[in-house]
Amino acid sequence: MLTATLSCAPFALAFFTIPMRTRSFTTLCGLLFVASTAVFVGCKKDSDPEITTPGEVDLQISNVVGTKALALDGTAYATPAGETFTVATLKYYVSNLKFTKSDGTVYAAPNTYFLVDQAQPASQRLAITGVPAGTYTGVSFVVGVDAATTQADPLGLTGALNPANSMYWVWATGHISMKMEGTVTSASPARPITCHIGGYTDPNNAIVTATPALNGNVLRVNGSHTSTIAVQADVLKLFDGANHITLSTFSNGMMPGPEAMKVAKNYAAGMFTVTKTQVN
Repeated sequence: MLTATLSCAPFALAFFTIPMRTRSFTTLCGLLFVASTAVFVGCKKDSDPEITTPGEVDLQISNVVGTKALALDGTAYATPAGETFTVATLKYYVSNLKFTKSDGTVYAAPNTYFLVDQAQPASQRLAITGVPAGTYTGVSFVVGVDAATTQADPLGLTGALNPANSMYWVWATGHISMKMEGTVTSASPARPITCHIGGYTDPNNAIVTATPALNGNVLRVNGSHTSTIAVQADVLKLFDGANHITLSTFSNGMMPGPEAMKVAKNYAAGMFTVTKTQVN
């Protein structure tokens, strides 16, 4: 007669008595296997608790021209219409970021104002802290600065909003949302292109919102890691989209107006594309 007891605190899992004269060795092995499996399951470690602390989301922005990385070194780029141009300056504001969860709730990140400057690589990483834990399926942001903030006393504007950043019209009391400067090299003779887009009152309110799709990806946020959204910003989309703009005849907009509105609608609709999301 063989008696066996298997236990795992805080409770016993198996107890059996096997007469050796009537039970085969094969049966004994089978019972031992079942009992050992029960011990393994009963002693399994509890799953880790859900992390609910807020986390950080980084927007990593890469400025491109079509399929090429943007350079400010005189490299010429071609539009779909065959015009060529160079870029000497590219600056724009990204502000008022919002993250949408899978259940439709929206988190609006407070006091998020960033000035992206192609000449300053560090400015292309936008860190948003204190984002509530959860799974997000959408992101949006204003390209520019909201009307209430841009109309504030300029002497009180600091950081990215400081008028000293050369992204502010003193004469119009408002920020320039998008600044692109360069040369149209396909024109004869070559001519400068100056694209300063701004304005916050109708009918020339150029404060627009971009909502780049996550393309089926999700953004998982909590305090145990930093979540990243990689975004490409395509300069070609300033002049090509809902409104096709011919560079050789562009009026070098430096004030609010109908032509500036065409450019603003173009970059709101198609300039920004999410290429991936990840956790670090």
